Amino acid sequence: MQLVSFERAVRPPRPSASIGAAGLGFEALEGVTQGARRLGALLGAGTRAGSIVDLNRALAVKLAAQDAGAPEAEANSLLPADALAFSRRLPDAERAARDVIRWVESAVERYDGPDLIAAGVVTPRRHVRLAAPVPRPGKIVGVACNYAPAGPHEALEEPVFFLEAPSALGGPEDELRLPASAEPVGFEGGLAVVIGRTAHAVSRDDALGCVAGYCVALDFRFGDASDPLARSRDGSTLVGPALVTRDEIGDPQDLGLRVLLSRRPLQTARTAAMLFPVAELVARVSARVTLEPGDLLLTGGLPCGPARLTRPLRDGDVVEVEIERIGKLATYVRAAASGT
Repeated sequence: MQLVSFERAVRPPRPSASIGAAGLGFEALEGVTQGARRLGALLGAGTRAGSIVDLNRALAVKLAAQDAGAPEAEANSLLPADALAFSRRLPDAERAARDVIRWVESAVERYDGPDLIAAGVVTPRRHVRLAAPVPRPGKIVGVACNYAPAGPHEALEEPVFFLEAPSALGGPEDELRLPASAEPVGFEGGLAVVIGRTAHAVSRDDALGCVAGYCVALDFRFGDASDPLARSRDGSTLVGPALVTRDEIGDPQDLGLRVLLSRRPLQTARTAAMLFPVAELVARVSARVTLEPGDLLLTGGLPCGPARLTRPLRDGDVVEVEIERIGKLATYVRAAASGT
């Protein structure tokens, strides 16, 4: 399952009782709010493949079609529209999401099915803006130098962790604004882990059971690496495009990844090259601080700092990170805004 956080750019038409026998009662539901951030999923197959399903709305419509007494209230209870609330209700919310996706996939293929676009359940991808799949993590924990060969760090026996401000989080459609000063800008592309269950002093064997899923991460650093705020500039840590649930990935140490700058490959690797694998990172972090649902763990990336670039980043560049079976994250680089 590929979960996304999205905002509608286009308001769907108001549903009415004329959208089919299966849609009777939809007109009693509240209207869809344009611009509100919602939890959704990507349809992976069928005539609407690639479209976005509003999971909470889909469940409300499904319950209304079944003549439930308070469909919206029940949908809010079982399958929240907020991604963070969803993560705190795992695994029940995940089961509800899978069930409602199956219902949507079946309904959109039926000749007499309800008009789920008019009902605000299915939205074409071009009509939404994707945000970070985890809207506001309580913690962003990163690890430095986690790929071999790691130069002078390759003999490290302990991972080097750092914290980032939650406000550093950005989404898959955000741009990177260069600083007005001449401070160097470095970046890393890698695998991000989204925590789905509270983890406190978990063992390595149990660690992956605390993971909700995985995203692509593109982490920018402004200035010297010794600056504790270098990685915490607003919008400097981009994640997305979707949260791919753990069951669809299997072994997180068997994924290919690469980083590109304006379509030119910079770095390639496989997650098997991590010095400290995902399970070990989760276990080690949880031994020091409790990880909670919605927290984000950056497992380290392929370093693409100033020393690895033949030129500094400039206006118009596109930085891309691709991870096998998870997706591609791309951001446009823009010059500093005037007056900054």
